[in-house]
Amino acid sequence: MKYHLIGVGGIGMSALARILVSQGASVTGSDRKGSHLLDQLEKEGVVVARSHNPALIQEGMVVVYSSDIQPDNSEWQKGKELGLPFLHRSELLGHLMRERAPLLVTGTHGKTTTTALLATVLVEAHLDPSFVIGGILCHSNTNGRWGKGPFFVAEADESDGSFLRTPAFGAIVTNFNLDHMNFWESEERLTAAFTQFFSQVIDEKLLFWCIDDSRLANMHPKGISYGFSSKAELHISNFEQVEEGIFFDLSFQGKKTRKIYLSLFGRHNALNGAAVFGLSLSLQIPEEKIRKAFSQFQGTKRRLEWKGKEGKVDFFDDYAHHPMEITATLKALRDRVKERRLIAIFQPHRFTRVKELISSFATAFSDADEVILTDIYSAGEEAIPEVTTAHLYRKMKEELGAKLHFFPRAHVENGVADLLLPLDAVISLGAGDIVQAIEPIQKRWKEKKKKFKVALLCGGKSTEHEVSLLSARNVASWADLSIYELTWFGIGKGGGWRVGKECPKNLPEEKEKIQGAIFEEFMRCDLAIPVMHGPHGEDGMIQGFLDTLGIPYVGCDYASSSLCMNKRFTKEIALLSGIPTAPYLLLSSDMDRTSLAEEVEKRLTFPVWVKPLRLGSSIGVSKVERAEELEEKVAIAFSYDSEILIEKHVEGKQIEFGVIGNYDLFVGPPCEILNEGDFVGYEQKYGEKAFPYQIPAAISEEEQKRGVELAKKVYRTLGCQGLARVDFFYDLSGKFWLNEVNPFPGCTDTSAFPKICEKASYPFAEVFDRLIACAFHRKRRMQ
Repeated sequence: MKYHLIGVGGIGMSALARILVSQGASVTGSDRKGSHLLDQLEKEGVVVARSHNPALIQEGMVVVYSSDIQPDNSEWQKGKELGLPFLHRSELLGHLMRERAPLLVTGTHGKTTTTALLATVLVEAHLDPSFVIGGILCHSNTNGRWGKGPFFVAEADESDGSFLRTPAFGAIVTNFNLDHMNFWESEERLTAAFTQFFSQVIDEKLLFWCIDDSRLANMHPKGISYGFSSKAELHISNFEQVEEGIFFDLSFQGKKTRKIYLSLFGRHNALNGAAVFGLSLSLQIPEEKIRKAFSQFQGTKRRLEWKGKEGKVDFFDDYAHHPMEITATLKALRDRVKERRLIAIFQPHRFTRVKELISSFATAFSDADEVILTDIYSAGEEAIPEVTTAHLYRKMKEELGAKLHFFPRAHVENGVADLLLPLDAVISLGAGDIVQAIEPIQKRWKEKKKKFKVALLCGGKSTEHEVSLLSARNVASWADLSIYELTWFGIGKGGGWRVGKECPKNLPEEKEKIQGAIFEEFMRCDLAIPVMHGPHGEDGMIQGFLDTLGIPYVGCDYASSSLCMNKRFTKEIALLSGIPTAPYLLLSSDMDRTSLAEEVEKRLTFPVWVKPLRLGSSIGVSKVERAEELEEKVAIAFSYDSEILIEKHVEGKQIEFGVIGNYDLFVGPPCEILNEGDFVGYEQKYGEKAFPYQIPAAISEEEQKRGVELAKKVYRTLGCQGLARVDFFYDLSGKFWLNEVNPFPGCTDTSAFPKICEKASYPFAEVFDRLIACAFHRKRRMQ
């Protein structure tokens, strides 16, 4: 047979061309312009023309067309003149599937990824499937395959009603939204079409539909429901997104399958994965085969596809063009890039779609920090007078405000490249030619690469001055100098400021004001890292100063820093939030202490700890075993602070957690100080005989998880951002008691915080980048 495909460069048509060639058919095709896909088809044996030409149509051909091809097409007209047989794309697909068991995937969104994943599982299970996918599989660089096995996996397109032409043996229905209403005209007609699709599925035990979709749920179809909803027969739980992909559990037919890993991102892909997992199990495919396919699946091109990295900027592309697709894609990418600035480049697709959904587009970009709108891509449609890019821009501006920008399509590449900063994540969104903008943007950013000017603050008037200098040297070593320009600012013990690399070794003792030249240099910085410990630095004073100047900074803000550094405030807030903390007494220097020992024995019992209220964990702290030692230790604590705490001793382990992030928190493995009950003083923390650590701590995995969740609760309760170290006592009965929170933990060679990051395989360069991203993220939120 001879086939000619009009519009062979389309994603669905190209897949059919591949299958026809693999069957030995003679295949020609045409498209209006060249593409990499057409180049691939030529290598596989398709004769391709890069324009529509009626001379291509000859006697004896079957003409195949898609819904986008109109009767005024010159090749269409020539075929009709010759009386050639015509097949719509869906009719040819149905013809190819007639001797196979069709496994169809339909729905408004998610078809391509779900179809590709299902086909990948069947291949891994050695079932040799045929498939037609609306996207290019990344691992095999194809979208169509003719196999010898019993199953044919394909997308069933609802956009033009063609999904009703072939009854499915089994099916997945991902969702049901109002799209392509220029074809369907009413919600009632579209609902009736989905109802008919359900009725045509041959084996309802192989029919899976998403109960989280309200329209599908209201239809009460036959088959097996899946989703996060507790009503789902195939129930998803324990969803987790990590750097490499997602994990989730599935409960199905009385069995719970745990920790399913899928190398994709977003809750929507957990839904897609759940449907494929359930259908695959129902096809009697072994669980280990499904898991292996999931772990190796690389996705399809133009579905949250990573396009590369340059100068600490990540570039992505996605086919999303419907508001719900855009929302899901940006949510998944936001979870992946966390606090980094997310720039979305949006090319609207089709005038009819913009007309139908113009209000929804305005609310689809909440997870983006900057939105670039460009001209509507017509996809061959005639313009609609009242539907213009300017109209859409005005509507989106009402919702997005200053974060919305417009660049004509011809200027997108230069405009976006000028906006970029290190650590950004950029994604192009749309079904048109916007994907072609990413590579030029990446190239122009490489040429223009910018650096952040970072002020590194250290020293200070605190007794922890020297520790600050040690920490600052280490933090500076974490910076990637290809994107960061570090400027040292040192504060002496007397309060005087210096600028320059010699700061850690040459700081003034005398009291001074900030000199004008130093202040001007400071104000030229993009952000600051106050590596300060103790009062006048870690307690909110520097942070408030930086907020006043409008300079973003790493670490907790002034309010959170103040709360954390005041042990009483920390304890009171923790207790109000149901977080256990050891009983204590508050004592000020002007209080009568004649009966203090008796009161301590009565309310706390010995041994106790005596601590300055607003210092770190190792300065001025003493353990008091007996009443007769109390007066001396209290006097030591008062030499550092005018208020002190006397706290009940908790027998057990000292365990610390390092926390990083603003809202999406990283918590490292628990660190146990191996002090054998001895006091962890300054020398035991920072000296040559510093106590060793055990990471993770010698507690059960379940207790580690409980400690992590409690550390997160403490961090969030106190309003921490950026980083902190949360310290607990872990008593002999297995209970955690909050000790204190360090809003800028020590980062010396002997400090716990960097050792926790090392054990968690969190490279210091990545920690530094995350802290910088958190600083800018907080600044954006404040604005």
